[in-house]
Amino acid sequence: MVAISIIIPFFNEETHLEQSVNSLFTQTYNFNELILVDDGSTDKSAEIAKSLEKKHPSVRLVSAKTPSVHQPGQKVVRAFIRGFEALHTSWDVVCKFDADIIFPSNYLETVAKAFTSDSNLGMFSGVLSIEKKGVWTLENISANHVRGPVKAYSKPCFTAIGGLRPALGWDTLDELLALYHGFAVKTDDTLRVKHLRPTGFKYGRRAAKAKGEVFYGLGYGFILGILASLKWAQSQRGSLIGVLLGFIGAWLKRKPKLVTKKEGKFIRKYRWSRIRSQFVG
Repeated sequence: MVAISIIIPFFNEETHLEQSVNSLFTQTYNFNELILVDDGSTDKSAEIAKSLEKKHPSVRLVSAKTPSVHQPGQKVVRAFIRGFEALHTSWDVVCKFDADIIFPSNYLETVAKAFTSDSNLGMFSGVLSIEKKGVWTLENISANHVRGPVKAYSKPCFTAIGGLRPALGWDTLDELLALYHGFAVKTDDTLRVKHLRPTGFKYGRRAAKAKGEVFYGLGYGFILGILASLKWAQSQRGSLIGVLLGFIGAWLKRKPKLVTKKEGKFIRKYRWSRIRSQFVG
């Protein structure tokens, strides 16, 4: 049996939290422990979490004394880390889930089967769907990307990558580091969750600039970074000027990177191989 522990950071999720957690209690496969991390909510979501804790012995609430700084990528990871440090039971797979997800009843069963069938699997997820005019459709995200709101990590992989790093782009960085350490990364496009809110945040020029800095921080190199910026601006309809200013500005200033030289070299080689494969099939 694969022992699964779940961590759900939340901030002002009174509308979705209970529904999301309840979908985990209708699973065909049981988890061991669920940590709810309140990151300074000002609505009734903390009260809802306390009620869930009283109702379910496997649920525990962790409340932040000081809310995380509201910076994209950093806030949710810092809350996750607090939840991870509060885990009590032994685990084989740890899941980082968002509080606005409705899971199909076979989600955890599919997660357990995926890790059982492949001892080299490091990260796994289903895919996100959002409601548009009453119809649930897939979000516009790369088919190969393990989704940030529904990530599952094996213990060996999570240990090898050093856990999650509080930075914008954490949910790309962890995948690349998993691959760097030789782990497989997979998604299952038949395993669809309902995402009650679209992924991410509004990408104005400031946010786009931060995204450009992420491409630099991942060690992309100049040409690859420019290509990534162009692709991102087109696919996410973000500010092209902002993302380019962010990347080029970080490159000119030689800001500290999120990866080591060896990791950066691997990432560039991997990204270029992905680009070549798109042209040769």
